[in-house]
Amino acid sequence: MWPACSMQVLDIKAFLCSQDLESYVNKLSLSFSLSLCLTTVELARSNISPYAASQSPINQNVRQLSIVELEHATCNFSHSNIIGEGVFGLVYKGLLLDGSIVAVKRCLQKPFLDFLPQVERIASVRHGHLVELIGYCEHRNQLLLVYDYISNGNVGNYLNDSEGLPTGKLDMRQRLSIALGAAKGLQYLHSLVPPFPHMHFRTSNVLLGDNFTARVSDYGLLKLVIEGHRAGPSSAVDYFHDPELNLSNNFSERSDVYSFGVFLLELISAREAHGKRQSNSGHNLVEEARECRLGDFIDKTLGVQTMQAAGRMMELALQCVDISAKRPSMVRIVQEIEQIQRREMGFLQAEFVEEIGSVTLGSDLFK
Repeated sequence: MWPACSMQVLDIKAFLCSQDLESYVNKLSLSFSLSLCLTTVELARSNISPYAASQSPINQNVRQLSIVELEHATCNFSHSNIIGEGVFGLVYKGLLLDGSIVAVKRCLQKPFLDFLPQVERIASVRHGHLVELIGYCEHRNQLLLVYDYISNGNVGNYLNDSEGLPTGKLDMRQRLSIALGAAKGLQYLHSLVPPFPHMHFRTSNVLLGDNFTARVSDYGLLKLVIEGHRAGPSSAVDYFHDPELNLSNNFSERSDVYSFGVFLLELISAREAHGKRQSNSGHNLVEEARECRLGDFIDKTLGVQTMQAAGRMMELALQCVDISAKRPSMVRIVQEIEQIQRREMGFLQAEFVEEIGSVTLGSDLFK
């Protein structure tokens, strides 16, 4: 028999040879740091296991988590665990006891009656281009939602830097794939009965999973914020906000389409809708897109060979932000992006074949 410690060494060596080295090291580091947060005071809060999570009484797809487990998962909501902030509040990276790395959204406010019904509706939504809700917790003045952790962050991180300048990290093929994935996520929400408007779609809510697959997050959360009377900064201008909502707060699929149009404009220009690079401080990205020539608007890092695809994307975006009744549905938007994608891929394949045909084979050099 091998000694237990020798077996553990062999197991570790075998694991370190696998392709998951980086993931393992990150998880081990996070687990070690979080373990430092455990205290006897916290463990003494209850006579039963403080980590106990149960299947939710509202939906089998979601878990009802204890506040103690979420405190431990986030190192007591440590500032160092903050990975972002959204409409619901601060977002923390955490590690659950089962080894799952998660994103914990925390809202500090008085509880309200519609929290659990809305959680149930969000939890019932499952789609490959949506970030799934996996757990929740309601504790005193805290409302917490637990989601899958999407490691690559949001698409905006790959479009421009801290100064608002294009980074050139995404080519047109990748941008089309991201646009199509996000559109399919919204299309699915709109196809539900009754339809489920996102209500707060924007570039920061399009996260990039494995292989840069687009996954839409935060759908349905604005409804919780509105009904919870959580006031935001009154001076902030939301350039993703459908102007029609200034006359009515009746969110609909049309308002999501407007927001998606602004997202497309950001995607092809690598500019932020509220960014520092607008030529006139009184203009926003939508107004510039309506006034600019295509060549002056699109991201220069894309190159001239993508001009046709960028032009069609810009045309589609302007249809989405049209203030008349001409806005397309998400079904139509998905179809249009698929057509643009097919033409772009066909162009790239033709270009590749042309390049191969121009190469002189080694055997021909000696004829």
